[in-house]
Amino acid sequence: MILKTGELSKRIKENEDNLFLIYGEEDFFIERAVNSIKHKYLSKGFETMDYIKLDFNGKSVNVDTIVENIELPPWASSKRIVEVVNFDFDKDSSEKMPGVLSRVPESTLLLFVNTKFDKRKKKLFDTFSKEGVVCEVTYLEESVLNKFISQTFSKSGITIDAEASDSMISRFNSSMRRIDSAIKRISVYCESEGITRVDIKVVDELCEPDVYGDIFKIMDAVGMGDASLALILLDNLIKMKEPLPRIRFMIARHFREMICAKELGNKNAIMNRLGSRSFVADKLLRQSRNFSMSKLLQLYKLCYKNDYDLKHGEADERASVESFIVLASGK
Repeated sequence: MILKTGELSKRIKENEDNLFLIYGEEDFFIERAVNSIKHKYLSKGFETMDYIKLDFNGKSVNVDTIVENIELPPWASSKRIVEVVNFDFDKDSSEKMPGVLSRVPESTLLLFVNTKFDKRKKKLFDTFSKEGVVCEVTYLEESVLNKFISQTFSKSGITIDAEASDSMISRFNSSMRRIDSAIKRISVYCESEGITRVDIKVVDELCEPDVYGDIFKIMDAVGMGDASLALILLDNLIKMKEPLPRIRFMIARHFREMICAKELGNKNAIMNRLGSRSFVADKLLRQSRNFSMSKLLQLYKLCYKNDYDLKHGEADERASVESFIVLASGK
């Protein structure tokens, strides 16, 4: 069975599966899923005796080691849990593993956890999905993240406005672990200061700068031909001690991503090509419409000409970025 991220928690709670393949970039939810499985099946006091983690350090799994461990019965828990992490499958293990997956004892739960899985190993992937549960844990959509942020704050009697919530998602690049950590930090501050509503000022004060979001704002201003606003936003970034080399790099990357968005013209295609979140792809697609393809290519090439000039001492860094913004804002 292949599940979406939002379906995994319910599946763990309501079913008695003994094989899982959980992979993806969102390690916060993966960790929660693993802890949920351990809490469900491991008896108190036997958490170490009836659980083992096999870490293969990015190398191919040792099939014999896995077989040895899944055949051991649990001491006192309802299931013995064998967690396999940091793994790969070479040709030999890819051929042997399907047979192992199809005969995991009922008294054992075999759990594979990784950041990625090569779906080109079709026989192996199909066996996982047929014999157990497969879930690629992806970053959540912006609407779901906003709901999570709002509901988590509400448990402490705190509300958050839309701008502040969107800013948290942007500055932490949709990472649930970083967002959750920031929510806890902000909640403690609000409770100590008697604050019941979180606005953008609170988020700016307690969280790292939203450089990625600020670059989008600069590009919005550039796309509207408002060089003055773009320069004010740039000045704010510099005042926050954001290094100019990083700002230059992010502007150049942003133009490269807008070129991709302009070429593809489809949100899903942009997400697949760039590995970006849905709301980022939407913004790139919208911003790319403010430029012709020839203008985007011209500005992208200029980014690298400016970089060359700076490395050879032929330009002042801040003046170079400001001149580029003024030029890019011209129609």
